[in-house]
Amino acid sequence: MLYVTFTLPDRGLLSVYRRMARAIMDIGAQSDPLASELASLRLTTIAEEMEQLGKGSVVFSGTETWRAAYQKLLPTLKVKSYLSVAWVRTSDYWDDTPGRQSMQLNFDLADRGFRIERVHILPAHLWPLDDRLPVPAILAWLQEQHVRNILVSVVREQDLAKEPDLLCDFAIYGDRATGKQELDEQSRTQRFVLSFAQESHRQAMARWERLGLYTISLADLTD
Repeated sequence: MLYVTFTLPDRGLLSVYRRMARAIMDIGAQSDPLASELASLRLTTIAEEMEQLGKGSVVFSGTETWRAAYQKLLPTLKVKSYLSVAWVRTSDYWDDTPGRQSMQLNFDLADRGFRIERVHILPAHLWPLDDRLPVPAILAWLQEQHVRNILVSVVREQDLAKEPDLLCDFAIYGDRATGKQELDEQSRTQRFVLSFAQESHRQAMARWERLGLYTISLADLTD
């Protein structure tokens, strides 16, 4: 029998630990070798995820779960800033119920004194190379944010061709956390990683500063 002695500062974590320990003992008592083998493979994946949790990174696979997490995080920030990068693939990127709810949270925070900056990476079909401005549907969305006190910037996707690591959706939540979102071609969330690790924050800030070399503010673009 395995005995582990340590101190958990959170009683909730202690309860979870006890449940997991009992479950592992039950798996070890399985009489069917295939059941044990499959369980071991699954536990390896779980262990890898737990290692990431131990490093301060939480991985979400569902849109609603990660939106709920960052909506809970934002109002608690001591440094009232929110830096966000959106790699926009479709003209209705934001135009669903969860997207509109997220934008409304942005507006509410801006009204409460948060500094919110949003960079939008736009492909050629949403910002034609020969046009000074993005297509009307996207431009209206950008202007809506601008008039609600959000600092809006844009950059053409092709301008980042030599900096492929800048082509991603990510966010910086004050000095507390960062988020990185992985989308499919229809702009549906596949995975969202929320990290509280200081190294992730440092890397995200460096990426934000590099991205700023390519962006232009909406105010300058429409002046």
